Amino acid sequence: MFRSKHGIALVSALALLFLAVPRLPVAMAFGWSSVFAFAWLAFAYLVIAANWRMVLRLDREERRKDERARRMRWLRAEKQKRSMAGATVLKRKWQRAP
Repeated sequence: MFRSKHGIALVSALALLFLAVPRLPVAMAFGWSSVFAFAWLAFAYLVIAANWRMVLRLDREERRKDERARRMRWLRAEKQKRSMAGATVLKRKWQRAP
């Protein structure tokens, strides 16, 4: 977990959250301090969630599937180009014959 920058960022964000939550003025009364506290907590949650996702490498399998689908589309397009090119060559040969 500490081998990547995402693991270090995750641990540091959790440490900041652990240290800051007791000091944040979280109250259900509307005020600038409580708005700041909720915004800070939401941002901290986003940072922790993003780094946790990168540590677990959840996007890797999705990227592999996307790459596989992209390669299959490319292969089909290449086969279609080759078949169209072959038909054009045959048509030209047939038109040249007397």
